[in-house]
Amino acid sequence: MALSALVLGLSGCGRDGDRQSVRAVVDGFYAAVRGHHGDRACALLSADTRRALEKQESKPCGQAVDELHLDDGRPDRVDVFSTEASVELVGGDTVFLGNSPNGWQISAAGCQLQRNKPADCEVQD
Repeated sequence: MALSALVLGLSGCGRDGDRQSVRAVVDGFYAAVRGHHGDRACALLSADTRRALEKQESKPCGQAVDELHLDDGRPDRVDVFSTEASVELVGGDTVFLGNSPNGWQISAAGCQLQRNKPADCEVQD
């Protein structure tokens, strides 16, 4: 009984730690975009998302992030599901992340959720 309570308690701490890590990645990304620090912003994107952005904008990632139209980057709600996470922002956008060997990385940003349709995102892998 005590062991199961300990395991449950530890799993809750891990989830809270993941939420904090996810929030920090999103905060860092939006701060870098607002500050025109493209290389910092790109470092927080997954490799596939960086490639997709470069292809979409026909520019290196560090320059391409300046072309994104993103809402206010303040996280309102953070949900973590095993190796994936979503963050709803105060301005209405949603950000999706995946947990990789390099930590949490953004797989889609500037997403508008649509009923019964895939999300419409400014950038996604």
